[in-house]
Amino acid sequence: MELVVKMLEGELWYGPSTKIGQILPHDKDTDFSTDIETGCSCNQDNPFLVSSMGRYIYAPKGFKLQIKDGIITVNSRFGEVFFHEGFGTLKAAFLDAVKTYFPPNGEIPPEEFFTIPQYNTWIELIYNQNQADVLRYAHGIVDSGMPAGVLMIDDGWNNYYGSFRFSLEKFPDPAAMCRELHELGFKVMMWICPFISPDSVEFRYLSERGMLIRTPKMNGTYFGNTGPSVAVREWWNGWSGVLDMTNPETEKWLDEKLRYLMEVYGVDGFKLDAGDAMYYFDDDITYAPVTPAEHSALWCRFGEKYAYNEYRAAFGCTGRALVMRLHDKSHNWDHGVGALIPDTLAQSIMGYAYTCPDMIGGGSFADFLPNSTTFDPELLIRYCEVATLMPMMQFSVAPWRVLSKEHFEIILKMYRLHVEFAPKIIELAKNASVTGEPIVRALEYVFPNEGYGRTFDTFMLGDDILVAPVYKKGEYTRTVRLPEGSWVDDCGVAYEGGREVTVDAPIDRLPYFTRSSH
Repeated sequence: MELVVKMLEGELWYGPSTKIGQILPHDKDTDFSTDIETGCSCNQDNPFLVSSMGRYIYAPKGFKLQIKDGIITVNSRFGEVFFHEGFGTLKAAFLDAVKTYFPPNGEIPPEEFFTIPQYNTWIELIYNQNQADVLRYAHGIVDSGMPAGVLMIDDGWNNYYGSFRFSLEKFPDPAAMCRELHELGFKVMMWICPFISPDSVEFRYLSERGMLIRTPKMNGTYFGNTGPSVAVREWWNGWSGVLDMTNPETEKWLDEKLRYLMEVYGVDGFKLDAGDAMYYFDDDITYAPVTPAEHSALWCRFGEKYAYNEYRAAFGCTGRALVMRLHDKSHNWDHGVGALIPDTLAQSIMGYAYTCPDMIGGGSFADFLPNSTTFDPELLIRYCEVATLMPMMQFSVAPWRVLSKEHFEIILKMYRLHVEFAPKIIELAKNASVTGEPIVRALEYVFPNEGYGRTFDTFMLGDDILVAPVYKKGEYTRTVRLPEGSWVDDCGVAYEGGREVTVDAPIDRLPYFTRSSH
């Protein structure tokens, strides 16, 4: 089905992907195309476009999108495309779409995600995940003065993909490790993916039972039967079979493996990575016919079984108690720190409320090695400040290792500020679980028709906290155009809105403004 919509004069459009935050909004000069039907942005997608003038487009099974010369063209090969107008504002259109097409389920992730920082072992251990160093990292957290929180043990804890058992060489007593982590105050999550290493026992077992995706492109021998072969797909860690999550037996098998980790070792949940639509194809042979985007959605929905979860890639999984992290950011200013607010605002206006702005400082381990020439302490601190009043903060690099004592004190100051705002964040999360409203909101969402449609360098925490982090190197002031009304900044200085103000922003300050009722 094809839908063609002409933009109105001055109209701005948002969507359909998190990763394009820095090029939003779409306007009459936009020349842009994307495919979230069979492709993937490597982050959260929703087949949804919404306008500053109260119009929206939704296609449940995904679409191919082209925007050029003020014309929006949406094509969906697999389902209908719906167009609605007449709502007047971005907020009103968004809320109608939520109510009509993707209502929230009334649940939020565990409050620990919002109240205290999360920690991921990736940067410090890379692929050398092991019991001794995981415990050393955890003790380093609490010894440094940071609080215990959700701890994610990343890729490399098992011997191969598809083995959902600890490598006993790396983890000689995983139950004891989990007990010690729990005694320190941590919740424990493990990294998993939908890939199965070839030539493994699990690969053979799943293949023989039709629980791996097959492909017609290889018309060879399939365990004695001539016909479609098991697909072996290339991804960032090599070549692997892919779980067919359309098959209820696959879901049951995987759930049994993960429950074993929880019941025997004390694991609390899972970071479910690599569910990108790009690893699936139109002609895949599966238990039930679905699109590549729907494969991504199935991997995402599977995670609802576990309260402690995290995702980077998702399709159409809004309104669910799922933690959604931004894709791995570079350790740089332009597309690292500079992308955090735009991408989070894109994420939020797509309906993903429970957001995490990636690992603080970025996800590339090379930037934090002892001989790194790219590590920038100022960048790490400003990254932390951008994340402070977002729903979640996640550390991976150990800031006490790479920063001076003076600079590390700023990190501690920011985490304490996040803790101070945690009740507000939880209140907004609970509201999101009922209304679908974002926790982090674009100024245009809260203050329609005041000229904020292109403002993607500040954000609202709810309706009354305007957050204006510094996100450029060497800048120590911050200029903000305050909306109409009375405002008080983080230092207690009062302002009348409707004008531009500039505040000092030294390296240890996160400027924010609270709307006053007086």
